[in-house]
Amino acid sequence: MLELHGRGIDPVTFDRWTGYASLADEAGFVLARPAAVGEIWNDGRYRGAGWRAVEEVDDVGYLLGVVDDVCGRLPVDRARVYVVGMSNGAVMAGRLACEHAERLAGIAQVAGTAAVDVAATCRPAAPVPVLSIHGSADRFAPYEGGRSRGIRARLVLRRSAGPCVGVDDWARLWAGANGAEADPEVEQLPPDTTIRRWHGPTPASDLVFYRVEGGGHRWPGERVWVPPILGRTTTAFDATRTSWAFLAAHRRG
Repeated sequence: MLELHGRGIDPVTFDRWTGYASLADEAGFVLARPAAVGEIWNDGRYRGAGWRAVEEVDDVGYLLGVVDDVCGRLPVDRARVYVVGMSNGAVMAGRLACEHAERLAGIAQVAGTAAVDVAATCRPAAPVPVLSIHGSADRFAPYEGGRSRGIRARLVLRRSAGPCVGVDDWARLWAGANGAEADPEVEQLPPDTTIRRWHGPTPASDLVFYRVEGGGHRWPGERVWVPPILGRTTTAFDATRTSWAFLAAHRRG
């Protein structure tokens, strides 16, 4: 599994949030924690003046190279390669799934979808199971899509990246790409979470989208203190164990 950190967060600090390294030891899977140049992934949103250093980095090629390197060193099943990420890392996972669906058995995204430009040309070569966890009040990655909004969010980010697609548009894109049913099953997870599940002809069609009502730019179940500026989170579920349970149930092929 690739674990992709958010913008401005190093891989070790991000793993302290998620606790994925401990889960990898417990569950017995290989975890790779690659680092982005300047701690910003080239997820398709960083274009034009001021972003040239990010735009010129081939992070898609880099991540595929990491997978090949790990698989060459360890007995990894190439049919069970997953990507999990938050924020900028989640958007990078979305780009990787759009451009190299044939290499992935599933992705899990927290607080991120995909760059508008990436989504507009997204024609996945194969179905990809997708788990999405997103807060409805996220100012850094608005649920409805677009750029980060609000003075506080922009002060933290300094320079805003390009826009992302909204969560509902992202779900529709993957439902179509995966051949899933148009209408999802809906479940309420008290006190504040709605879960939508789409199914299709094969397990690879599966989509599961969590909406945290009033949730901010947070990782549910995070293991460290998080600044209040990122908003509130939920205690209804643990994003780490939830995402791994979803991914582990899928195998490419």
